[in-house]
Amino acid sequence: MLNWATVANNGTSAPDLVSGEKFFSYNQPSINDAGLLVFRARARAPVGGEGGEGGGGGEPVRGVFARDMSVANAPVTTIASNKVPFDVVPAPNNITNPGPATFNEFPAFPRIDARSSMVAFRGQSTPAFEYQTGVNPDETPLTTRGGTSGVYTNPSGPLITGASLLGNVNNTVYPSNPDLRYFQVPGTTPGTRFDQFPGSPTATGNTVAFKGNWTDSSGVGQTGIYYRDVLAAGGRSPVYKIASSGDAILDNNGNPVLDGAGNAAKFGSTAPPSASDGRVVFTGLDNEDAPTAGGIFLASLADPLHKLKSLVSIGVTSVGDALGSAFKTVGEGLSFDGKNVGFWGSWGDTSRAVTVKCSTDGNAAIQAACLAQDTNGTAGDGIYDFTVPEHQGIFMADTETGVISMMAQTGSQFADFLFWTFSGAPSDSGGDGTDDREPPRWRSSAFVAVDDLKSIFKALSSAGETGLYGNFGSDVFTILETGMDGSLVDANASGMEITSLGIERDGFRNGWLAINASMANAEESWSGVYVNRIPEPTMGALMVLALGALGLARRRRAGSSGGLKSEALGNA
Repeated sequence: MLNWATVANNGTSAPDLVSGEKFFSYNQPSINDAGLLVFRARARAPVGGEGGEGGGGGEPVRGVFARDMSVANAPVTTIASNKVPFDVVPAPNNITNPGPATFNEFPAFPRIDARSSMVAFRGQSTPAFEYQTGVNPDETPLTTRGGTSGVYTNPSGPLITGASLLGNVNNTVYPSNPDLRYFQVPGTTPGTRFDQFPGSPTATGNTVAFKGNWTDSSGVGQTGIYYRDVLAAGGRSPVYKIASSGDAILDNNGNPVLDGAGNAAKFGSTAPPSASDGRVVFTGLDNEDAPTAGGIFLASLADPLHKLKSLVSIGVTSVGDALGSAFKTVGEGLSFDGKNVGFWGSWGDTSRAVTVKCSTDGNAAIQAACLAQDTNGTAGDGIYDFTVPEHQGIFMADTETGVISMMAQTGSQFADFLFWTFSGAPSDSGGDGTDDREPPRWRSSAFVAVDDLKSIFKALSSAGETGLYGNFGSDVFTILETGMDGSLVDANASGMEITSLGIERDGFRNGWLAINASMANAEESWSGVYVNRIPEPTMGALMVLALGALGLARRRRAGSSGGLKSEALGNA
């Protein structure tokens, strides 16, 4: 079996704190080619601890952390958090009363450039900048504060701002203001600012790429894919557009694509991009809820025109494997290694019902919002019914040859690749009244990570277990499943069953596999972030891995090791 190393678990003290705070909650990690891993987590002082927060009902520590797993015993380090001194928002930040603007939340999982240590993440904060908007009757400046969300990165070490909500600030009318127009939305009315940066931004070289939402001069919400070189022009290089709402969807010959009504299709929705080696991929559709045009697109940042190459076209591109169908939908979360794109897709017109329930633990405001929105079936019972495509799968697209390979599909082995979560920012979530995050709603996502011709994905098996599975070019095999003994992942979880597993699009690179996992029994629970180094496997090794996993699932106990062997990792 695979030998997992612990990056951080419930026994790990969060760094740079003095009250004994230990980690207790983790999102999916990202890792680069060299084994540098980044993750979002929360920590709190143990119950009864002195002066701590979280354990006694106070606010937990929230932050973005890193650990170099290529170095034995390397420590966990803090990139940003809501605790001093890592809570200060980088420039532009001119707030002095009551102090500099500080981070209060990190809404999405962080990502890292595959080829460097450059991290990209979203941060919410108190207003970061005060600027003049008029003149008071007594001729003193009338000011306001803004900048409560941004994209942050660290190509040279210290944090800098990659994208900001302050693109409307300039010195054209009021010379006392700085000129921050390099943060404005490109391709529309000058001085238009972004409203929010949904999802997780991505990094390549010195560039961050991100999804940006904004409002046009008519008050209509718009969206698009953008990027900015954060070091060029002394850090003042502007934001550039790759694609946005209203842009024509073209085929690879430059001809307009027609939507379901026979009209020239335009982008109506975009999803957060993935980037590698100076290229960006993203999902763009004419209609997010019922797409009839669009698909998956590739753009080179070196091309000043940012011409889009269609990799998968809704209603046109064949699913392959002699299924005789074209893709009907494609997923938002794309894994990109610079050559291959891993994605979820569906085909056909049949669907099946799924039932999801509001969470009974975690954020109380999120729970309340979930119940309040429930008009589905019996109103207010927290039970929702949705439909998902019956025919769906995990695919890999070669950006150079255009070949699309199916890695897994629903049927005898898998029931579903979509997982549901109710997330967002409730209207009563607190803060300073400037919360501009997206409101909470149910979202479904698929999870896949690719590394060269190898893919690892999350799925619901036909037997009802959720697991992580791999396809390295031939057969699908099991890595971990719920119900297996927790000691497979972490010796501290012996006797507990694995209850949840997570992987994200940057979680499998150069043989480094990074996941998060939770384990529990009737008396206790455990969780953490874990990593493994997977060498190029032989078919025999994959068979041993699959058979060993099957036996462990049946016994719910850890068995003997064998098969794939890990290279030396940093000690837990």
